[in-house]
Amino acid sequence: MPQSSNQGWLPRPLEGRYGISLAIAIIALSPFIVVSTAYVMFAKQVQAELGMGQLATELVAGFAIAGYAFGAFTGGDLIQRFRQRHLFLISEALFVAGCAISAGAGGAVVFGFGRILAGFATGLLLVVALPPVIQRFPADKLPMTMGWVDLGFFGAVCAGPLIGGAVAAEHAWRWFFVGLAAIALLNLGAAALAEPLYDPPNPGLKFDRIGIALGFGAVVLPFWATGELATHGFASVMFMAPLAVGFACFVALMLVEFHQEEPLSPVKLMWTTIAVIGTLVAMIAGAVFVSFLELAEQLHLQALHQSPLATGVLFSPMILAVCIAALLLGVLLRTRFLPILIVAGVACLIGGGAVVLKLGVDASSVLTMAAAGLLGLGAGATVSPGLTVAAFTVASKMVGRVFALVELVRSLADYIIAPIIMKIARVRSHQPPLDWPGVHQAAVVTLWITIGFTILGVALWFAGGAGLPLPDIRAWIERKQPAFESPKLLARLRRR
Repeated sequence: MPQSSNQGWLPRPLEGRYGISLAIAIIALSPFIVVSTAYVMFAKQVQAELGMGQLATELVAGFAIAGYAFGAFTGGDLIQRFRQRHLFLISEALFVAGCAISAGAGGAVVFGFGRILAGFATGLLLVVALPPVIQRFPADKLPMTMGWVDLGFFGAVCAGPLIGGAVAAEHAWRWFFVGLAAIALLNLGAAALAEPLYDPPNPGLKFDRIGIALGFGAVVLPFWATGELATHGFASVMFMAPLAVGFACFVALMLVEFHQEEPLSPVKLMWTTIAVIGTLVAMIAGAVFVSFLELAEQLHLQALHQSPLATGVLFSPMILAVCIAALLLGVLLRTRFLPILIVAGVACLIGGGAVVLKLGVDASSVLTMAAAGLLGLGAGATVSPGLTVAAFTVASKMVGRVFALVELVRSLADYIIAPIIMKIARVRSHQPPLDWPGVHQAAVVTLWITIGFTILGVALWFAGGAGLPLPDIRAWIERKQPAFESPKLLARLRRR
């Protein structure tokens, strides 16, 4: 393990402490993730106070996620050139500024700028904060690390509806963003006392201008397109044009990165059975979770006219469920059964979607809470484990770039599929803005997407002959080798 430099004007008495380093990394990432599911509960209050239309609201939400995805993507480059400590402190400061700007905003533009800045800073922090905690501590710590990361990520997602409902009940959305800024500011102070001062691994790395430009187009244009669905239909040029160009940028980005000698994203290294399936799981599981969750939330908010707080309470079982999933991830990380956990998680998502289909015009509390619990289990047992198995297929020194790539494609899937599903629900509703027939038809589409991609993933796994590999975590952490070998795509069919 490399030694930290003693240079620097500020003493670092907390440096090298595992618990503190892990807590700093998780706290850096969780606030923005909470907003992603909490915001829907008090969005109407923000719209009314800032004079925002539905189009502006959707565009702000989409561009904030685009900022997160682009921040993660560019972070894979910056971490090679600059000291991780400096990048962390700057990124956390940017997040504080973004939340403060949103809290004090008097209009849609300023509020949106703050949201986008906070999203971009969190994307950077994903690559800057988390990989060092994984790489710099002994292999024995990794199960605990990944369990807490899963809990931090999806615990924040699952707590969002309850927190957002409480914020809406008190009409305290500005104080909510003030609170996030305060938490980040305290975390910034802790990081100043704990983050080590390592030299960057590759300061002379050639700047990938084409990759950055294509990555920008690949995240901004699709989110612009889905934002336009607030006021336009699927056949509108305002939706089709940016979506098509953005998708073309994404395909071009993957091709360019595949052929680069020193790519921003290790596309070529990850073009193997387990890595592709892990990425696919993170993409689709996250997307259907967000879709099912938003459909059920909006059914209670818009069709049944329940209060945001009452709705948030109904979805609180997700919090306990994701705690169970995070514990299982930590327990199974060293074993051959991590793929089995993922399959079980997908089954929970399918089960949760099936329960959503049974909600009906009354949407009973018992069924809603059951759906919430299954969705929480499914999310915690799929996305983070999928990201983990994808990372295990390459050397641990590449984990930052792996996270950047997976989060790029996951964010695109999660927050492009979900708005499309919600548009289907609104279009198919008999009584605008939303009713049960529309929600039911959109949930059917989401369920078939889940089942279809599950079949595809299982088929790719068997066609690749991946089996149930036993990860060598010590080799991954200490010798910088892949934790297990990932067969080529369709390896079993190629041999035949």
